[in-house]
Amino acid sequence: MFNKDFFINLIKIIILALLQVFVFNHINFLGSYQPYIYIIFVLFYPPSQNKYALLILSFLLGLTIDIFEYTGGIHAFALTFVAYIRNPIIQLLAGKQDYEMEFFSFSSFSFAQWLFYMIILILTHHVILLLLENFKLTGIGPLLIKALISAGITFVFVFIYKILFKNKVGI
Repeated sequence: MFNKDFFINLIKIIILALLQVFVFNHINFLGSYQPYIYIIFVLFYPPSQNKYALLILSFLLGLTIDIFEYTGGIHAFALTFVAYIRNPIIQLLAGKQDYEMEFFSFSSFSFAQWLFYMIILILTHHVILLLLENFKLTGIGPLLIKALISAGITFVFVFIYKILFKNKVGI
């Protein structure tokens, strides 16, 4: 599990954490809507690589964000949960079985499949993150609207990343 790819991914999560904390945390749209670009790590992690390493690295990335933001583990939980459901979502959208994931490549996704994949995972991440941040069910309507708008903003940044690096397999 701790091979060359794992250490390269560690460097990637350090870069993403630093970008999130020092750049994207200071980008606020309309005062309270913020992009969470660190989800790029989970979205573009190659499906052929170790899924347990993805869970560990996702937790470490989320925990790093939590340490910088003093948020008590909400980013770690949200990102690890999204990493956990990622392969079943890919299997659902691509019509693949678990044993076929070793040979799956994102290049086989159509544009619509990419769109659904990104929307499902980004929206799931933001809803979990904001629910944990709020930690009460009162005011659920405004919270879901905030999650939807923040997810939309994140989607725009992720989509720009995808366009810029469309031939690249992983981040």
